[in-house]
Amino acid sequence: MSVRAGKRVRGNHAAAAVEVSAVNVSANPGSSNSAFLLDFALGQATNHSTKQQFFIAKLSVFPHNCPSQMKGFSIVTRIHFKLLIKFIAGLAFVAAVPLAKADWKVVELPNPLGPGKAVDVLQDGKPVTRLVHGDGQIKPFLHVFGGGGELVTNPGVDKEGKGAGLFNHHRGIFIGWNRISSDLGNYDMWHKGGPGNGRYDIMKFENTTTNDSASIVAYIKWRATQKDASGSDVMISERRTFKVSRPGSKYTQVDTSFEMEAQRDISLGGDLQHAGVHFRAHTEVATRNKETSYLWEPPNAAGKGKVIDDNHQWARLLFPIGKRWYTAQEMNAPANGVKELSWRDYGRFGYFLPKKLKKGEPFNLKFRFAIEQVDAPANAPKQSDAQAKASHQLCAERYEAFLKSLK
Repeated sequence: MSVRAGKRVRGNHAAAAVEVSAVNVSANPGSSNSAFLLDFALGQATNHSTKQQFFIAKLSVFPHNCPSQMKGFSIVTRIHFKLLIKFIAGLAFVAAVPLAKADWKVVELPNPLGPGKAVDVLQDGKPVTRLVHGDGQIKPFLHVFGGGGELVTNPGVDKEGKGAGLFNHHRGIFIGWNRISSDLGNYDMWHKGGPGNGRYDIMKFENTTTNDSASIVAYIKWRATQKDASGSDVMISERRTFKVSRPGSKYTQVDTSFEMEAQRDISLGGDLQHAGVHFRAHTEVATRNKETSYLWEPPNAAGKGKVIDDNHQWARLLFPIGKRWYTAQEMNAPANGVKELSWRDYGRFGYFLPKKLKKGEPFNLKFRFAIEQVDAPANAPKQSDAQAKASHQLCAERYEAFLKSLK
């Protein structure tokens, strides 16, 4: 047994739930462990009254080894004995069972699945997400991995860098507009990127980890192919953050923040199918598009791949990967100003938001994604009414938690 010293005990309510462990102390009154615990608790007590209570406990359990200081204390304090024993047993439980902590890491490396570079978020050595960027990629995007280590999101290209699958410019969790205009020209930064096109240039990373999450923080310049009179080709400066966690070890949560600042007057435009912040499931899903389904809030009519509303909250896609089933939920912060949701049965959905900015004007967006492996649909490929209702309720609860996190 090991006990961490350095902090004094200031209460007994946390130990009241460990009654079973208390039996071990009272059933073995002569054990060295029990004596040690009583002495430890006595040493940690912070006031005279509490010390009296621990001395009474020691007198009751170890009458043959009673400290001389006990002689003058009132026997009335024995009424605290049971609670004190629970408290001491609680100390033993906490000391003997270390808290389990996930080991989170952020690792920069060459992209193992194709061209460019990667930044992996690992939990206990296993990949949870991967930011892909650099040469051979049209834009930075975030991969998400499933429970079996499989990709849940679309890579867009094969290992040789050749486009693979339907609409391969849709990749993972990403942002972009297909009509960007400024004094440096017009650019499509949705379908295209790299040499000869507008490009996203990651200048540096400031990645961090905590006990329960890891964050990829990228500083990005959105560059044109031309330069102004001062020699600058920068249209937008951005700080992009992906905070990755696994709440309850049940699903992957990605809090995304896009903090942009216009470096010149600029228009971010296009249409709802080709602009905004989107999620694209793996290319396999496009071959199984009859098996996908959506929920969203507010539950307006579906239309032809779009939902128009002034109060978009969240959208959820159900889709298969191999024999597993997943949901991906995108949650929209009210301050984003979204009015249109775009969706497609092949596994791409997201929020469209055009914007015109003046030089120096900020444009900040926040979204949360929740990706989870779920039970197979009861009426494959569709969920039962009960499953759909439960999924809707869960999405609503997660959205409320997201709103609270923004305060």
